[in-house]
Amino acid sequence: MSSPSLTESTLNIGSRVGRYFGLVSMLPALFLVLWSAVLAASGAWHGPPHPDWIGPRVGSWSITGVAWLLLASLATGLFLHPLQFAMTQVLEGYWGHSRAAQVLLRIRIRHHRKRLQATQDMVTWIDDRIDVQIAEQLSQLRDDDPASLTGKTVEQQQRVILHSEYGNNLGGLLAAGESADHATDRYPEMDRIMPTRLGNALRREEDRAGQQYGINTMLTAPHFALVSAEKHVQYLRDTRQQMDTSVRLSVVSLLGTLEAVACLLTDGWWLLIALAPYSLAYLAYRAAAAAADEYTTAVKTVIDLNRFALYESLNIQRPRDTIEERKTNKALMRLLESVPDGKPVNLIYRNPAAGTPSTGAAPPTPPGTP
Repeated sequence: MSSPSLTESTLNIGSRVGRYFGLVSMLPALFLVLWSAVLAASGAWHGPPHPDWIGPRVGSWSITGVAWLLLASLATGLFLHPLQFAMTQVLEGYWGHSRAAQVLLRIRIRHHRKRLQATQDMVTWIDDRIDVQIAEQLSQLRDDDPASLTGKTVEQQQRVILHSEYGNNLGGLLAAGESADHATDRYPEMDRIMPTRLGNALRREEDRAGQQYGINTMLTAPHFALVSAEKHVQYLRDTRQQMDTSVRLSVVSLLGTLEAVACLLTDGWWLLIALAPYSLAYLAYRAAAAAADEYTTAVKTVIDLNRFALYESLNIQRPRDTIEERKTNKALMRLLESVPDGKPVNLIYRNPAAGTPSTGAAPPTPPGTP
């Protein structure tokens, strides 16, 4: 009787947690617990592992054993869940200010600065090669068919080359140039470079998102989460969940790597088994960096679509154009920072309709008004 009740209790607890916890916390925790169970079943904690022991021992698990496995996964997930923000920051490259951290930060930031500079140099070289080859192809086309270039501007002549057989040899350079441009675009400004790939992907959009409107994304993110349309918030939540899941899977895989090293350190070639969770950690980390691109794109989209909802919720007069919007947002950002600097911030609030309390809802717009 105890086995079914334990299983039922475990599953009931799991059904009460949210979808976010189930995907972001429970699945990576289950992987870590299963990895630990497989190592224990192989006898790796007591000597060289015996792979032939794994099948019989795992296959003999009872319902109680499976229930305890699920319960251990749930406990591990609950323990790791509050650490999600800290884990993300570690993978971003926020490593503190100790001497050791300073050395590591200096090494990794120097690496990414050199990598960015090398990529920028490659972009310049590729652009120069494209210009040279286009000039050579134009010279040849003028000899073969001068009428095809008559009366065309330089840009139009280049387009003729790229769309004709004369441009066949340029395909590789053009593709390489786009790839190099994309690699360069993954970095923030040189003085803002972070020590990790994930940190640079997030830092880049922290600096860029909302900049065209004069909006500080980090400052207004909680506000947008409250005023945005539900489907926009859900879209943002889904992309963040993908990134968090990849981060969590990368961290638990690293823990699995450390566990394997601790078990197999003195067992010779068996130590290579630790490469399995380490490879998964690397792949999950690259997936987290890719998911960060999608997440930051969602952040920018939410700002684009909901910035007027933010103004209305704050009862701020709606700007007439982007020039007025940037001017208003400059004062609004200072106001939201809540940091007294001795300079008063003056904003114009919308006047509520006659007889209507100011609730933040937009007043009726007369026909023809932009």
